[in-house]
Amino acid sequence: MSVINPKEFFENREELRREFTGEHVGFEFDLIPQGQDWASRRYFRVRTPDHTFILMEAVPDHIATATMGHKLSAFIKVDELLRHKGIHAPEIIAEDEHEGFILLEDFGDTSMHHALDHGGDAMKLYSAATDVLIAMRDKISKDDLCDFPKYKDSYIRKGRQRIVDWYLPATRHETNGDDLLAGYLTAWDEVAANLPPPPIGFIHGDFHAQNLMLLPDGSCGVLDFQDAMVGPLPYDLANLLESIRRDVPRDIYDAMMKRYGGDDDFKAWFRVMATQFHCRIIGQVLRLAIVSSKNDLLQYMPRIQNYIVQGLKDPVLKPLADWFKSEKIDLTAKDFDPAKIKAFIRPDAF
Repeated sequence: MSVINPKEFFENREELRREFTGEHVGFEFDLIPQGQDWASRRYFRVRTPDHTFILMEAVPDHIATATMGHKLSAFIKVDELLRHKGIHAPEIIAEDEHEGFILLEDFGDTSMHHALDHGGDAMKLYSAATDVLIAMRDKISKDDLCDFPKYKDSYIRKGRQRIVDWYLPATRHETNGDDLLAGYLTAWDEVAANLPPPPIGFIHGDFHAQNLMLLPDGSCGVLDFQDAMVGPLPYDLANLLESIRRDVPRDIYDAMMKRYGGDDDFKAWFRVMATQFHCRIIGQVLRLAIVSSKNDLLQYMPRIQNYIVQGLKDPVLKPLADWFKSEKIDLTAKDFDPAKIKAFIRPDAF
């Protein structure tokens, strides 16, 4: 596999980008940048005289710098499954996996996140999003998922160690010892051992308000689902209700838990999945700042810290809470300086 710089990769592809687009929409069009996400991807709105489309451009799967868990082949596969089950995923108009292009149906500009920021009815919006999760749970069977990756083997689950690999050195200003991670993972094993097996099904993997598009009928279109896998069903609901980008009012939080349904075991695993998510993201935010100079996500650090603090109060996480207490983990730290933190990160940090 060749290794490239993602920034240079995208800067040198204007001719190829326009050639692929023109082949499928005609050669009278404008390409309007729509930003990027956490992965090695870029988006453009393709505007022709009669229609608009979305061009998703990614570092192709065969290049080593393609973002872990973000394969174009996975996006295509999951898109086909969701559309077959009647869930609103964008139609794929054309694709070139080898070069890293997919031309998509345009769901418009109004994400759930945007609608919430501009006075949208939060109860209705969260209800529509939760209904998507209910549809995924009820319409996608285990037989549909026989060749999907497993959460327990995923980089997402492994990422729960990022709080140790990145956050602890950042707050202690020292490099982690060799045994620190093992103790942390043992605490998680104890949490799981005290619970019955979780309910298993389809997981979107990145289910939050920025990846949900508000459609004219009030339903939600779904984006960014290439992380999809088989795993504990509470994961996506936890991602929605404990987003790093916004607080969900308590009445809505409780209403969505009730709307989705679930017994005490579901609620216990909701807490496990939510806190694993936060332990991954708190380190991932620092990793992105240190490795990729993406510092804008540091603004969400206090919210992520608070999620972990509140989560550790749940008795289901007692083994983990005991470990945090014994290690004197500081979940109130501020003023993270990526340049200074970098010196304390172990070379084997995930």
